Amino acid sequence: MSCIITELRPIDLSLAESKPALIAVSPTVSIQTALNKMSSNKITSLPVFSHNNTEVVSIVNLFDILLYLVGKNQGSIEKEKLRLQDPVERVLGLDSDRESYRMHKMDRKDKLIETLRAFASGKHRSLVVNFSDELKNPWLLSQTDIIRHIVNHPDSVSGLLDLDKQVQDLNLISNQKLVTVPDTETALHVYRLMAEKNLSGVPVINHQGEYEGDLSVEDLPSANLENIGQLTLPCKDYIKITTNHIIPATATPDITLRQIIDIMMKEDTHRVWILESKDSKKVIGVVTMSDIMGLLCAHSPPSIF
Repeated sequence: MSCIITELRPIDLSLAESKPALIAVSPTVSIQTALNKMSSNKITSLPVFSHNNTEVVSIVNLFDILLYLVGKNQGSIEKEKLRLQDPVERVLGLDSDRESYRMHKMDRKDKLIETLRAFASGKHRSLVVNFSDELKNPWLLSQTDIIRHIVNHPDSVSGLLDLDKQVQDLNLISNQKLVTVPDTETALHVYRLMAEKNLSGVPVINHQGEYEGDLSVEDLPSANLENIGQLTLPCKDYIKITTNHIIPATATPDITLRQIIDIMMKEDTHRVWILESKDSKKVIGVVTMSDIMGLLCAHSPPSIF
């Protein structure tokens, strides 16, 4: 069987045995219960069953829950006043285009190409099932799993990606319309902007236009919400106390794709911000895992059937 990644199937990745048992909840459980489940299991996304059975149909993440809880609140945020007893299914109605609505599914014997296309469009996870028995040991395949496979098996992208090609030659940066935010803006406002523009991360810049750090979905307050009040802080203060990246993941346009994916794995990040040069802190673009998924699919146009 071909080892090219678009032709591989989930069962070829040998991940099912190492994946933890799927954690999911009923749509009628409270948001507080869902958050407790996420916190105790140290996860940021939670699959949701249908009303009628234990088939997973949706997925909700911390970002979705946060936006639901804070609503249009512009002032102080008090944990006691949040709508934590509302059923988690109410979060799902925020925006049908967000990851939180429909769960992407694939059979364990399906080729990866269609899932890679879904990942390229911004989805981060796919539920891997046996369609003849969907309730039997389902597990989640993530963008990170794909990137890790490429690191361990670079031959799997032969003919699809030139890992030694520089980012500046991939047309990723030149085609971008980069959204930046000032470091004086509140974190809450920026997260709302990210939701509006369907972004999972934005660079924070100072008054001189220099990169100071980023706000991303991964750096949201932990699921216990103890620090949710920090969202009203200016970004320059918020990123100092919440960021998971001691050294922000940045690079220059001459970095290779191979180096980018190595950084993603080592820094445990979904994106690498591209600065103008080694001597400049002006951010000119970003390379995300979704971008890499898009490159993988570039030579495999969707079938019209």
